[in-house]
Amino acid sequence: MGENAKRILIADDSPVIQTLSRKIFLGMGYDIVGLKSGSKVIEQINSKKFDVVILDIILPGVDGMTLAKQIRKLKDPDKSKLPIIAISGNYKNYTPEDFEALGIKDYLIKPLDYDKLVDAVRKYTED
Repeated sequence: MGENAKRILIADDSPVIQTLSRKIFLGMGYDIVGLKSGSKVIEQINSKKFDVVILDIILPGVDGMTLAKQIRKLKDPDKSKLPIIAISGNYKNYTPEDFEALGIKDYLIKPLDYDKLVDAVRKYTED
């Protein structure tokens, strides 16, 4: 994609969500990096510039809530303040306050409503 394309990192172990997200966001002109486990998320964030992170709460490797905590503790202020959109099929384990405490402003329930996901991404990527 272009040099000025906004970049999304999506960490979700669902091949369907990865494929659909890639098609939708690439079609809209975004760059997208997809990971199927949580173990490489911090490494990716440290090595590239992202505009928004979409985290599945239940991930192999490192879960989304732990990753959100780790992102918020990064030394680089641009990286530690990255907008995080949480997605989960098991949201009942968490309250809105749990997400808010980690600076997660948006959380979407699976099955994903892609219109809502696109709206959430746009909120953080449009100038």
